Amino acid sequence: MSKSLENKLALVTGSSRGIGAAVAARLARNGASVIVNYASSADRADAVVREIRSAGGEAEAIGADLAGMDGVRTLIASIDTAFGGRFGGQLDILVNNAGTVDYGPFLEQPDDSYDKHFNVNVRAPIALAKEAGKRMAKAGWGRIINVGSAFGEAAPLGGVTLYIATKFALHGFTRGLSRELGPLGITVNGVQPGPIDTDLSPNEGTDAHATMVKLTSVGRFGKVDEIAAAVAYLASQEASFTNGENLTVDGGWNA
Repeated sequence: MSKSLENKLALVTGSSRGIGAAVAARLARNGASVIVNYASSADRADAVVREIRSAGGEAEAIGADLAGMDGVRTLIASIDTAFGGRFGGQLDILVNNAGTVDYGPFLEQPDDSYDKHFNVNVRAPIALAKEAGKRMAKAGWGRIINVGSAFGEAAPLGGVTLYIATKFALHGFTRGLSRELGPLGITVNGVQPGPIDTDLSPNEGTDAHATMVKLTSVGRFGKVDEIAAAVAYLASQEASFTNGENLTVDGGWNA
């Protein structure tokens, strides 16, 4: 495995499980020192850190709930102290992966559903990207990668309207920010997963699972490592001419 990200500090939000955990492990295998962020699952985050360390990588777990700005500020402060302050407050790679979704008809959503969706899925990535961009600009190099969704380009299913709205917002934010930060040596891209096999996905054998499989052209759910591979590419030097893209990895969902 290439160590092309050696001496780089990466922050992956929502990385105690699923796609985020796979991304953290992949970036660590490529040489990056990784901040593993979690909202409430400290045990899961510690397990991810142990896995990374056992494979010879570097990782630390930081608890911060990104539903509130206090959590965002806690996570930002951790950049200065990560790995004993060895990186001097510099952040090289930000992966905005944390997200939330409530399933159900829009007309039946609770009044606080808008805030719940937009605070985690949009406000936190914007706030973290602003802070990361300032730090990356000083070094003249950086990677900001927003993990969106295939729902950021299409709406083939109902029951996730507010989630879709946030992913369209993140798609547009990625494009807009890339224009501003590109001249500073910072690329801003997105990865838009389709249906991925995680513990949050519809269980195999359910009607929802069968419907989602049929919407793909490959006839299966994707694997978390397939999304991690896309993120690793965008974090690499090889992707230095890729900017403002939203790379859809969805098994043909949006074809």
